[in-house]
Amino acid sequence: MRGKWITFLAAAAAALLIASAGLSGAPPPGEAGKARVVVTSDTILSGMIASLLPPGRYVVDAVLSPGQCPGHYDVKFSDIEKIKRADLVVSFTGMPFMKIIGAEGRKLLLVDTEDRNWMVPDSYLHGLGLLAGELSKRFPEDRETILRCKEETTRTVRNTSRSLVRNIRRAGLSGKPVIASSMQKEPLEWMGFLVVGEYGRPEAMSAGEIVRIVKTGKERHAIAVVDNLQSGPDAGRGIAETLGIPHVVLTNFPSEEGYLATLGENTAVIMAALRK
Repeated sequence: MRGKWITFLAAAAAALLIASAGLSGAPPPGEAGKARVVVTSDTILSGMIASLLPPGRYVVDAVLSPGQCPGHYDVKFSDIEKIKRADLVVSFTGMPFMKIIGAEGRKLLLVDTEDRNWMVPDSYLHGLGLLAGELSKRFPEDRETILRCKEETTRTVRNTSRSLVRNIRRAGLSGKPVIASSMQKEPLEWMGFLVVGEYGRPEAMSAGEIVRIVKTGKERHAIAVVDNLQSGPDAGRGIAETLGIPHVVLTNFPSEEGYLATLGENTAVIMAALRK
Protein backbone atom coordinates (compact mmCIF):
# COMPACT_ATOMS: atom_id res chain seq x y z
CA MET A 1 0.00 0.00 0.00
CA ARG A 2 2.82 2.37 0.99
CA GLY A 3 4.56 1.77 -2.38
CA LYS A 4 1.39 2.56 -4.32
CA TRP A 5 0.98 5.79 -2.31
CA ILE A 6 4.53 6.93 -3.11
CA THR A 7 4.02 6.13 -6.81
CA PHE A 8 0.81 8.15 -6.83
CA LEU A 9 2.49 11.17 -5.20
CA ALA A 10 5.38 11.07 -7.69
CA ALA A 11 2.99 10.91 -10.64
CA ALA A 12 0.91 13.76 -9.24
CA ALA A 13 3.98 15.94 -8.72
CA ALA A 14 5.18 15.29 -12.29
CA ALA A 15 1.75 16.12 -13.69
CA LEU A 16 1.67 19.35 -11.68
CA LEU A 17 5.08 20.43 -13.02
CA ILE A 18 4.05 19.69 -16.61
CA ALA A 19 0.76 21.54 -16.20
CA SER A 20 2.39 24.61 -14.63
CA ALA A 21 4.99 24.77 -17.40
CA GLY A 22 2.26 24.56 -20.01
CA LEU A 23 0.17 27.26 -18.36
CA SER A 24 3.07 29.69 -18.01
CA GLY A 25 4.24 29.23 -21.61
CA ALA A 26 7.76 29.85 -20.29
CA PRO A 27 10.75 28.91 -22.45
CA PRO A 28 13.37 26.48 -21.12
CA PRO A 29 15.57 27.71 -18.22
CA GLY A 30 18.08 30.34 -19.34
CA GLU A 31 15.99 31.42 -22.36
CA ALA A 32 13.50 33.72 -20.60
CA GLY A 33 14.02 37.33 -21.68
CA LYS A 34 17.04 36.43 -23.75
CA ALA A 35 17.49 38.60 -26.86
CA ARG A 36 18.21 36.88 -30.13
CA VAL A 37 21.64 37.65 -31.60
CA VAL A 38 22.10 38.54 -35.28
CA VAL A 39 25.67 38.91 -36.57
CA THR A 40 26.36 40.46 -39.97
CA SER A 41 29.40 40.68 -42.19
CA ASP A 42 29.41 44.51 -42.19
CA THR A 43 27.71 47.72 -41.11
CA ILE A 44 25.50 48.06 -44.18
CA LEU A 45 23.71 44.84 -43.26
CA SER A 46 23.78 45.44 -39.50
CA GLY A 47 22.21 48.88 -39.91
CA MET A 48 19.49 47.58 -42.20
CA ILE A 49 18.61 44.68 -39.93
CA ALA A 50 18.64 46.83 -36.78
CA SER A 51 16.16 49.19 -38.46
CA LEU A 52 13.81 46.28 -39.21
CA LEU A 53 13.79 44.26 -35.99
CA PRO A 54 12.04 45.32 -32.76
CA PRO A 55 14.61 46.75 -30.31
CA GLY A 56 15.09 44.86 -27.07
CA ARG A 57 14.20 41.52 -28.62
CA TYR A 58 17.27 41.40 -30.85
CA VAL A 59 20.94 42.34 -30.64
CA VAL A 60 22.60 43.12 -33.99
CA ASP A 61 26.37 43.24 -34.40
CA ALA A 62 28.78 43.47 -37.36
CA VAL A 63 32.10 41.66 -37.81
CA LEU A 64 33.77 44.20 -40.12
CA SER A 65 34.33 47.68 -38.71
CA PRO A 66 33.39 50.59 -41.03
CA GLY A 67 36.86 51.69 -42.07
CA GLN A 68 38.31 48.29 -42.95
CA CYS A 69 38.60 46.66 -46.34
CA PRO A 70 36.76 43.32 -46.65
CA GLY A 71 39.56 41.90 -48.79
CA HIS A 72 42.28 42.63 -46.23
CA TYR A 73 40.50 41.91 -42.96
CA ASP A 74 42.24 39.55 -40.52
CA VAL A 75 39.78 37.35 -38.65
CA LYS A 76 40.00 37.49 -34.85
CA PHE A 77 39.13 34.79 -32.33
CA SER A 78 36.37 37.06 -31.00
CA ASP A 79 34.76 37.02 -34.48
CA ILE A 80 34.53 33.23 -34.38
CA GLU A 81 32.97 33.42 -30.91
CA LYS A 82 30.41 35.96 -32.19
CA ILE A 83 29.36 33.60 -34.95
CA LYS A 84 29.06 30.65 -32.56
CA ARG A 85 26.73 32.60 -30.26
CA ALA A 86 24.58 34.01 -33.07
CA ASP A 87 21.04 32.88 -33.76
CA LEU A 88 21.36 34.21 -37.32
CA VAL A 89 24.37 35.19 -39.43
CA VAL A 90 23.83 37.47 -42.44
CA SER A 91 26.59 38.09 -44.97
CA PHE A 92 27.07 39.45 -48.43
CA THR A 93 28.31 36.79 -50.85
CA GLY A 94 31.99 36.99 -51.70
CA MET A 95 33.18 38.23 -48.29
CA PRO A 96 36.44 36.25 -47.92
CA PHE A 97 36.75 36.67 -44.15
CA MET A 98 33.29 35.18 -43.59
CA LYS A 99 34.42 31.97 -45.30
CA ILE A 100 37.35 31.78 -42.90
CA ILE A 101 35.08 32.24 -39.88
CA GLY A 102 33.04 29.30 -41.14
CA ALA A 103 29.39 30.23 -40.64
CA GLU A 104 27.17 27.66 -42.33
CA GLY A 105 23.90 25.77 -42.17
CA ARG A 106 20.40 27.03 -41.50
CA LYS A 107 21.53 29.97 -39.37
CA LEU A 108 23.45 31.51 -42.30
CA LEU A 109 21.72 33.90 -44.70
CA LEU A 110 23.78 34.87 -47.76
CA VAL A 111 22.79 38.04 -49.60
CA ASP A 112 23.71 38.82 -53.21
CA THR A 113 24.29 42.51 -53.95
CA GLU A 114 23.29 41.86 -57.58
CA ASP A 115 26.23 44.08 -58.61
CA ARG A 116 24.68 47.06 -56.84
CA ASN A 117 26.43 49.43 -54.47
CA TRP A 118 24.10 49.37 -51.46
CA MET A 119 25.31 52.76 -50.24
CA VAL A 120 23.21 54.26 -53.05
CA PRO A 121 19.71 54.96 -51.65
CA ASP A 122 17.75 53.11 -54.36
CA SER A 123 19.97 50.05 -53.93
CA TYR A 124 19.81 50.37 -50.14
CA LEU A 125 16.01 50.26 -50.29
CA HIS A 126 16.13 47.31 -52.69
CA GLY A 127 18.26 45.47 -50.13
CA LEU A 128 15.99 46.55 -47.29
CA GLY A 129 13.07 44.89 -49.06
CA LEU A 130 15.02 41.67 -49.59
CA LEU A 131 16.05 41.52 -45.94
CA ALA A 132 12.55 42.33 -44.68
CA GLY A 133 11.23 39.34 -46.64
CA GLU A 134 13.92 36.99 -45.32
CA LEU A 135 13.61 38.15 -41.71
CA SER A 136 9.83 37.78 -41.85
CA LYS A 137 10.28 34.12 -42.80
CA ARG A 138 12.83 33.43 -40.07
CA PHE A 139 11.09 35.41 -37.33
CA PRO A 140 7.39 35.08 -38.27
CA GLU A 141 6.23 36.23 -34.82
CA ASP A 142 7.69 39.68 -35.60
CA ARG A 143 6.55 39.85 -39.23
CA GLU A 144 4.14 42.76 -38.74
CA THR A 145 6.77 44.83 -36.93
CA ILE A 146 9.37 44.07 -39.60
CA LEU A 147 7.09 45.15 -42.43
CA ARG A 148 6.01 48.29 -40.59
CA CYS A 149 9.63 49.23 -39.88
CA LYS A 150 10.48 48.65 -43.55
CA GLU A 151 7.85 51.17 -44.63
CA GLU A 152 8.99 53.74 -42.06
CA THR A 153 12.67 53.34 -42.99
CA THR A 154 11.85 53.55 -46.69
CA ARG A 155 10.10 56.90 -46.23
CA THR A 156 12.97 58.30 -44.18
CA VAL A 157 15.67 57.19 -46.63
CA ARG A 158 13.78 58.58 -49.63
CA ASN A 159 13.19 61.94 -47.97
CA THR A 160 16.82 62.23 -46.86
CA SER A 161 18.09 61.17 -50.30
CA ARG A 162 16.03 63.84 -52.07
CA SER A 163 17.22 66.50 -49.64
CA LEU A 164 20.90 65.65 -50.11
CA VAL A 165 20.64 65.62 -53.91
CA ARG A 166 18.91 69.02 -53.78
CA ASN A 167 21.86 70.37 -51.78
CA ILE A 168 24.28 69.19 -54.48
CA ARG A 169 22.12 70.76 -57.17
CA ARG A 170 21.83 74.09 -55.32
CA ALA A 171 25.60 74.18 -54.97
CA GLY A 172 25.84 74.07 -58.77
CA LEU A 173 27.67 70.71 -58.78
CA SER A 174 25.21 68.52 -60.69
CA GLY A 175 26.75 67.21 -63.90
CA LYS A 176 30.28 68.26 -62.92
CA PRO A 177 33.02 65.82 -64.07
CA VAL A 178 35.07 63.84 -61.53
CA ILE A 179 37.65 61.04 -61.51
CA ALA A 180 36.86 58.32 -58.98
CA SER A 181 37.60 54.95 -57.47
CA SER A 182 35.27 52.40 -59.07
CA MET A 183 33.89 51.70 -55.58
CA GLN A 184 32.55 55.26 -55.44
CA LYS A 185 31.23 55.51 -59.00
CA GLU A 186 27.59 54.71 -58.22
CA PRO A 187 27.32 56.94 -55.10
CA LEU A 188 28.81 59.87 -57.03
CA GLU A 189 26.37 59.35 -59.90
CA TRP A 190 23.52 59.29 -57.38
CA MET A 191 24.75 62.65 -56.06
CA GLY A 192 24.60 64.01 -59.61
CA PHE A 193 28.27 64.05 -60.60
CA LEU A 194 29.54 62.82 -63.97
CA VAL A 195 32.25 60.18 -63.49
CA VAL A 196 34.53 60.63 -66.52
CA GLY A 197 37.29 58.27 -65.36
CA GLU A 198 37.60 55.49 -62.79
CA TYR A 199 40.27 53.24 -61.33
CA GLY A 200 40.48 50.12 -59.15
CA ARG A 201 42.49 49.17 -56.08
CA PRO A 202 45.90 50.87 -55.76
CA GLU A 203 47.81 47.56 -55.93
CA ALA A 204 46.25 46.89 -59.33
CA MET A 205 46.97 50.30 -60.89
CA SER A 206 49.74 50.38 -63.48
CA ALA A 207 51.77 53.41 -64.54
CA GLY A 208 50.07 53.33 -67.92
CA GLU A 209 46.64 53.43 -66.32
CA ILE A 210 47.60 56.43 -64.21
CA VAL A 211 48.84 58.29 -67.29
CA ARG A 212 45.58 57.49 -69.07
CA ILE A 213 43.46 58.70 -66.15
CA VAL A 214 45.43 61.96 -65.85
CA LYS A 215 44.97 62.57 -69.58
CA THR A 216 41.22 61.96 -69.27
CA GLY A 217 41.03 64.31 -66.28
CA LYS A 218 42.68 67.10 -68.26
CA GLU A 219 40.58 66.58 -71.37
CA ARG A 220 37.30 66.36 -69.48
CA HIS A 221 38.15 69.16 -67.01
CA ALA A 222 37.63 67.02 -63.91
CA ILE A 223 37.07 69.04 -60.75
CA ALA A 224 37.99 66.37 -58.15
CA VAL A 225 39.50 62.94 -57.61
CA VAL A 226 37.44 60.80 -55.23
CA ASP A 227 38.94 57.84 -53.35
CA ASN A 228 37.25 55.05 -51.45
CA LEU A 229 38.33 54.81 -47.80
CA GLN A 230 38.21 51.02 -47.55
CA SER A 231 40.03 50.15 -50.79
CA GLY A 232 42.75 52.81 -50.50
CA PRO A 233 42.34 56.40 -49.27
CA ASP A 234 45.49 57.58 -51.08
CA ALA A 235 45.04 55.70 -54.36
CA GLY A 236 44.15 58.83 -56.33
CA ARG A 237 46.13 61.43 -54.38
CA GLY A 238 48.94 61.59 -56.95
CA ILE A 239 46.44 61.97 -59.77
CA ALA A 240 44.74 64.85 -57.96
CA GLU A 241 48.07 66.56 -57.32
CA THR A 242 49.08 66.19 -60.96
CA LEU A 243 45.78 67.69 -62.11
CA GLY A 244 45.83 70.36 -59.40
CA ILE A 245 42.32 69.53 -58.18
CA PRO A 246 40.88 68.51 -54.78
CA HIS A 247 41.41 64.99 -53.46
CA VAL A 248 38.37 63.63 -51.59
CA VAL A 249 37.92 60.41 -49.58
CA LEU A 250 34.45 58.91 -49.12
CA THR A 251 33.40 55.80 -47.21
CA ASN A 252 31.65 52.81 -48.73
CA PHE A 253 30.30 51.48 -45.42
CA PRO A 254 28.16 53.26 -42.82
CA SER A 255 29.97 54.61 -39.77
CA GLU A 256 28.88 53.98 -36.19
CA GLU A 257 26.48 56.92 -36.66
CA GLY A 258 24.42 54.92 -39.15
CA TYR A 259 23.61 54.86 -42.85
CA LEU A 260 21.80 58.18 -43.23
CA ALA A 261 24.39 60.07 -41.17
CA THR A 262 27.16 58.58 -43.34
CA LEU A 263 25.29 59.44 -46.52
CA GLY A 264 25.04 63.04 -45.32
CA GLU A 265 28.68 63.11 -44.29
CA ASN A 266 29.83 61.84 -47.70
CA THR A 267 27.95 64.59 -49.51
CA ALA A 268 29.12 67.22 -47.02
CA VAL A 269 32.78 66.18 -47.43
CA ILE A 270 32.81 66.50 -51.20
CA MET A 271 30.86 69.78 -51.17
CA ALA A 272 33.26 71.27 -48.60
CA ALA A 273 36.30 70.20 -50.64
CA LEU A 274 34.92 71.74 -53.83
CA ARG A 275 33.99 75.03 -52.13
CA LYS A 276 37.66 75.54 -51.32
